[in-house]
Amino acid sequence: MRRPQPPRPPARPTVVRNAVAVAVLALLAGCSSAPGADPLPTPASSSPDPGPDAPAASHTVVDDGAPVRVGVLVGARLSDVRRALAPEGVRLDVRARSRCGPGVVLSQRPAPGAQVRPGGTIRVVVSRAPLAATCAFPLAATAARRLEAWARGTEALPVLAQQVRFLVANRPVRTLTAAQATEPDEWTIDVAYAERTEVGVLDLLSAGPMADRDVPPFFCPVKDVALPRDIVRRLPSSWSLVTRRPRACLEESAIQVWTDGAGRITDVNVLLGSP
Repeated sequence: MRRPQPPRPPARPTVVRNAVAVAVLALLAGCSSAPGADPLPTPASSSPDPGPDAPAASHTVVDDGAPVRVGVLVGARLSDVRRALAPEGVRLDVRARSRCGPGVVLSQRPAPGAQVRPGGTIRVVVSRAPLAATCAFPLAATAARRLEAWARGTEALPVLAQQVRFLVANRPVRTLTAAQATEPDEWTIDVAYAERTEVGVLDLLSAGPMADRDVPPFFCPVKDVALPRDIVRRLPSSWSLVTRRPRACLEESAIQVWTDGAGRITDVNVLLGSP
């Protein structure tokens, strides 16, 4: 484990801890180099979210007058955002929207990379479960598991939209027609990422046991890269499969799948671990 870095001088911007703390929590909270270690659930996933109006946990705020750089908040749980921002001396303006998956940040202002002075405000819109108990992810979850089964050769390819967009580390890299995407070789992307020369989506899905994750994970290699806005708005239509027993951080992967209203796969995002 790396030792905490000493505080930076006041003349230089202070990096918001949420850029790593919030980002790492969703996917790499349980990353371990010990063989067979199961990722541990994050505090947010093991206990109910306090909700948009709940007070932030008590922290000692150290105000050195330096600006705070905003990281990627979209996709993180509100409780994690509160914990990460509380020591930074900035206010959090929370507005709720009736969506699936309560307590997940759907949008933020200012954008990642902007600087906010202590005492400034970061505005976030968070999801709020609808009154009716109909909030579920059956289409995306089913599509993700069928895609995994296709990668393992045990089922046919799930239904695809007319076009399927592939993203690596939240960045769109290619778009295939449904006909092109029926070829397994097309699911290997010629992009260097996390010490790999290419990213094989099907290889990652078939490499080992995958665990379900409803909230798309964000973590350190992509802390300054947010998902495209069009699929951020469709977070309730997404599902993620995450490596269940990584032997090291570099072997941890997440495959995020988005579907349309008919359950057809529209987008696939690949995230890989990093030391």
